[in-house]
Amino acid sequence: MCKRLVISLCTLALASSAGAIAQMQSQPQDGLPLAYHISGQATYTRIKASGESFSPSLFQFRADVEATNGMLDGIGLQGMVGVPMSNAEKHGMTLEIKQQTGAYITLSNPDYEPGDLRVSILLGYASTELETHLPSLGNAQKDRFGGFSYGFSLQDRVKEGKNYYWALDCARYFKDDNLSIDGCGLGVSYAF
Repeated sequence: MCKRLVISLCTLALASSAGAIAQMQSQPQDGLPLAYHISGQATYTRIKASGESFSPSLFQFRADVEATNGMLDGIGLQGMVGVPMSNAEKHGMTLEIKQQTGAYITLSNPDYEPGDLRVSILLGYASTELETHLPSLGNAQKDRFGGFSYGFSLQDRVKEGKNYYWALDCARYFKDDNLSIDGCGLGVSYAF
């Protein structure tokens, strides 16, 4: 159920971003009450389980839509999909993140100006599929961990007058008594 919700929200956010380009071409930019952002980030993760830490890396694609005026000014929706870049190995065991998805409500400063550092709070749901392989036990084992996720995002304009931003996103994707999955990603964001 939650996996379908995350995938649906991610698809909606990505489709909205693609639709924004077509809408911007047919309407003047001043008339749009929404802002759209897409980003790609190399993400360092830290997975703690049973006293051990693993750090596989991901590449995350993010898309969001945010209200820019009225009572909802600064509130948005974000979808995230992560794909593996590298695995982590320790004591003969290999751990890899096979897939990661997330859907967030974003809360940004409504008084944000184009030259300011953009700060957003992320609140939502994330799901991470881990694959572990210990040769002495044979086949690889896959498990999916999902639940409440939270974090923050910082974006700063790369060059004055351009719509490209440096983006730093840090989040806790999952936490229970035996396992925590955290990550920080650095990349580039484009604002429509």
